[in-house]
Amino acid sequence: MITTSMTMAEAFRHVASDHTRREALVCGEVRATYGQVVDRITALACGLDGLGVGKGDKVAAALSPGPEFVYLFFTLAELGAVMIPINPQLRPRQIDYLLRDSEPVAVVTSGWLETDEGRRMIEDVQSEVPSLSHVISAGGGTGVHLSLADLLSTEPDPSFRPPDVFPDDLLALLYTSGTTGVPKGTMHSHQSLMTPVIASLKIRELWRIRPSLATMERFAKALARYGERLLRAAGRPQTLLSTTGFHTPPGLEVLLQALLMGDKLVIMPRFHPQEALELIERERVTILVAVPMALSIMVGMKDLDRYDLSSLIICGTGSAPCPPDLARQIQKRFGCAMHIGFGTTELAGGIAAPSLEDSDDLQAETVGQAMPGMEIKIVDDERRELPPGQVGELACRGDSVMMGYWRAPDRTAEVVDEEGWYYTGDLATIDEHGYLRIVGRKKDMIIRGGQNIYPAEIETYLAAHDKVKEVAVVGVPAPIAGERVWAFVILEEGAEMTAREVLDYCRAGLEVYKVPDRVRFVKDFPRAASGKPQKFKLREAALREE
Repeated sequence: MITTSMTMAEAFRHVASDHTRREALVCGEVRATYGQVVDRITALACGLDGLGVGKGDKVAAALSPGPEFVYLFFTLAELGAVMIPINPQLRPRQIDYLLRDSEPVAVVTSGWLETDEGRRMIEDVQSEVPSLSHVISAGGGTGVHLSLADLLSTEPDPSFRPPDVFPDDLLALLYTSGTTGVPKGTMHSHQSLMTPVIASLKIRELWRIRPSLATMERFAKALARYGERLLRAAGRPQTLLSTTGFHTPPGLEVLLQALLMGDKLVIMPRFHPQEALELIERERVTILVAVPMALSIMVGMKDLDRYDLSSLIICGTGSAPCPPDLARQIQKRFGCAMHIGFGTTELAGGIAAPSLEDSDDLQAETVGQAMPGMEIKIVDDERRELPPGQVGELACRGDSVMMGYWRAPDRTAEVVDEEGWYYTGDLATIDEHGYLRIVGRKKDMIIRGGQNIYPAEIETYLAAHDKVKEVAVVGVPAPIAGERVWAFVILEEGAEMTAREVLDYCRAGLEVYKVPDRVRFVKDFPRAASGKPQKFKLREAALREE
């Protein structure tokens, strides 16, 4: 059993030693056992050590999801170095900012970073960031001085001994998505990244092992709902399909959950709905993780019924709000449980999660209860705890709270108090049974005519319309009412709708003060790397029209 008293590398090697011949990774043509993954980590550790990469050194990785990311992450953990995951699809100025801000000793490149434009950008950064000594190519090609493939083929040195590494050492610098402006680097230790995995392990104990007398009643309740699916999965290694980037906390958390629980991780470097469905069928996937937009595409496919999805137990989602209507479609058409997780970069992933025992409505309308070891509360503007049912700011405390923002102690102090509570900035409610509902962002709350309006409520209501694909609601300053409500709407492909129809639909089901003042149809939103709409940019666009 892994514990938070282990380092990340110790935990992985502990799991791998028990399952040397079990399949760990599947990605395209690559299939690797736990033993083979350990061998590659050992080789890469010797290769990076030969370059002088050691404890405390930061390494940026602009990699698509794949085996190389896995090898590099656990290798850096073993060396006591620090991983900086970067979305390789970011624009040049965004990657330029992250490299300058983090000051790594090496960067692992792929995609456009290996073009002439990408190499010139990195050379410009190197001229101003003296620490950046090594550029390691994951894609190969001409003019490459250092190849990740070559480092992975390094002949292990029997005399090599990794440095002493401790659970509270810095392991990763995870940047926020930048939905409200400039991304912030959150510092996470081995322990803070391990904590959500340990919590998930406890949640899955209900069906990862054969039921005991203590869990029999709970197991029977879940069994009544999922029948043969659950019986086939119980007590066996699971197969997880990740369709999300490993540079995001949800993607990284799925990677760690799979490989620190001895399960099989199926990786999609790029999401494609048909390929995802084929993988579920072929690999007998039991847990699918995808963002709401990807799930919406999959569930809407006309030939969905031709795929055998009977292995699925859980469909998990996060990173962006999941409308209850979409969750119910997943439950019905996939025939599995819907788990809408909720977490933040500052907390290394999950805060709350549903259970297999929860009703369909609880799975579709809430993000579940606090994960084991996580304390949550709802507070007012003075940070006083509110009773169940009242809307306020969500605060969390646990071992997964970040060590702080990179080089920003003052900003850290604004959101983490002396007692270790992190104030998320999310508006939420908790009912008397501990189920958490997310209402919106505190900064997004709109005040019109003295009334508080939560954009998430309007967005959820509009997203239930069969012609509406996605909605983002923002408040724009107004001289009399305080703020006007603007709804930016993306329609389903081929659908037609007028602003009047949108407003009439809102008037039919929302209180008068919640009906938008303006409706704008757009093809897409400006988005952060996580895929979330950048509402500050939508607000700026609205202001230009006012």
